[in-house]
Amino acid sequence: MAMRAGRFRTAVLAGAVGIACAVTTAGVATAAAPAPAPAGATVVGTKTARCPATVATIQAAVTAATPGSTIFVCAGTYRERVTIDKPVRLLGAQAGRDARAGRTSAADESVVTGSTGAGFEVGAVNGVVIDGFTITGNTGNGIDAFQRGSGFSFVNNVITGNANGMNVSSAGPAPSTIARNRFAANNAVPDPEGGTGVLITSGPGNALTISDNLFTGHQIAAVNSIGDDSNRSTGLVIRDNRSVDDGNLAVINNANGALVTRNIATKSATAIGGTGIFIVGNTDRLTVSRNILTGGTGNGLSSNGAFPFKAAPSTNLLIDTNTIRGRTGTGILINEGSGTVVGNVVTASGANGVAAAATATGVTFERNVATGSVGKDCADASTGAGTRGTANTWTRNVGQTATPTGLCIPGR
Repeated sequence: MAMRAGRFRTAVLAGAVGIACAVTTAGVATAAAPAPAPAGATVVGTKTARCPATVATIQAAVTAATPGSTIFVCAGTYRERVTIDKPVRLLGAQAGRDARAGRTSAADESVVTGSTGAGFEVGAVNGVVIDGFTITGNTGNGIDAFQRGSGFSFVNNVITGNANGMNVSSAGPAPSTIARNRFAANNAVPDPEGGTGVLITSGPGNALTISDNLFTGHQIAAVNSIGDDSNRSTGLVIRDNRSVDDGNLAVINNANGALVTRNIATKSATAIGGTGIFIVGNTDRLTVSRNILTGGTGNGLSSNGAFPFKAAPSTNLLIDTNTIRGRTGTGILINEGSGTVVGNVVTASGANGVAAAATATGVTFERNVATGSVGKDCADASTGAGTRGTANTWTRNVGQTATPTGLCIPGR
């Protein structure tokens, strides 16, 4: 049974503050004239010398298409809600062109806007492609694709000013891809129903890769994997994305074997608070590795569970080789969950550097470096038979200050 998205997102933002690899766009294509229609495609738009259209609306072309057809949409503005009930390839005027930079001329874009629901609504079908559009100004989500299809490809789109960028689920086993999109300020509907770039609800995100996207200015999160607590996601990968001033970079829940790696998140002091990477719970074998989180209000990375979400604590966590700088809260905070925290570098945290709460047990902290923390560089509030009377194991960690004393080795 899926957790209701609105209630969950509200709790995430409150909990993220209260619980107190490189990605570049260098070389990305800049603005370009619309691409020509591929041979054999149905062409949508107003017929001109540059647009050999035979159909006026996207919906009419989809309705008439046979499965597997290619539909090319000429540059222009399309005020419609497009319902997709068969596998088709929808190519906008900027198909194949990376959306993370450039793409600033609306005249060269296929713009889907003005829907009272989603811009594109994808049913329980496999193999849908949406490539090269601008999707903006819809009171619903930019793309809805949460009917548990699979094998979709949503790439090279500018998605801005909707309730959420997209709301998806993926049944697998065919791989699905969300890549090279620019998600900007999809906050048209206030929290708790909006405010996320990529939202996974109403099912798992199986065999789903979210990579090489740019996210900016989302009130809740760049990526939020609410998923389904009775059917955890498998094969979920979030990698090589860039997040600027989003509430959270990633919220991870209900996933087994997920990978969050090589993402970069930066936040200004005035951006909305949140946690860089927020692990809700209900995960097993989650790997969070080689991410860079810089600045902003809140913790850098936290692992949670029963409090505040009544979730099962995560098991077999691997949190390794992340760099966390200048967060106002704690750099890495383990409230609940078991696993290993290894090789991370945390600097200039406004609270503690690397820390375990009183409820954390069975966690191994190894070869982490924490410096310049306002609180303690290393801190563990638990009690037990572990290191220095804690319930956890601390080995070869470096920090100038610690509680209990001796938890870390003083560095230079």
